[in-house]
Amino acid sequence: MGPGLTLFIDADDTLWENNIYFDSVIGRTATRLAEYGVTTDRTREALMAIERKRTRAHGYGSLNFGASLEVLCEHVGLVHALDELRPFLRAEIASLRRKRLELLPEVPDTLAYLRRRHRVVLFTKGNHDEQWDKVVRSGLRDHFHQVDVVREKDTAAYVDAARRLGVRADGAWMIGNSPKSDILPAREAGFGAVFVPHPGTWALELAELPPDNHDAGILRIDTFAQLQDLF
Repeated sequence: MGPGLTLFIDADDTLWENNIYFDSVIGRTATRLAEYGVTTDRTREALMAIERKRTRAHGYGSLNFGASLEVLCEHVGLVHALDELRPFLRAEIASLRRKRLELLPEVPDTLAYLRRRHRVVLFTKGNHDEQWDKVVRSGLRDHFHQVDVVREKDTAAYVDAARRLGVRADGAWMIGNSPKSDILPAREAGFGAVFVPHPGTWALELAELPPDNHDAGILRIDTFAQLQDLF
């Protein structure tokens, strides 16, 4: 594709590891709750239901995740133990927020290449301050012309981003690992989309993609570096 496009690029689990760290916290929490007789399956199923509701109301990020863990304890009948569990839960969240960012393979070089040819926008959702902190810690800020942090990445968010940034939908592409937040709503807004699957993608970000992805305006690649072959 020729130069001069606008490429919107996701952050978590597209540029750097993210969900595997949250899942590690869930695993340790399940181990701790097992001491009170709560099975791992019960912990994971209950937390998924809680997160599905809470993220719609309160957004994403480690702080809301920590609040969801406390709600989880109440939900599985451990209100009486919450004072005892709360220091453990809060220490886990504090550790999560300090976690060193691990960039995915060939991300910096690929971004540098794309920036020379196109307008590159980091388009991520979640807590504004937390996401910006990740961008700064990643060392990738200078690879982007803009950084745009939104509360939710739905069709309206893509339409609004195109309007705010003066982008025509037919000259824009969204690149990311989440079918639910990166691919399907971007296509509904008229963007092209490039799906970069990640094996650790959060379950709530999964969704079925059209079977004939190319004809549906969706390209699939195996590695982030392959973007250099597309753009």
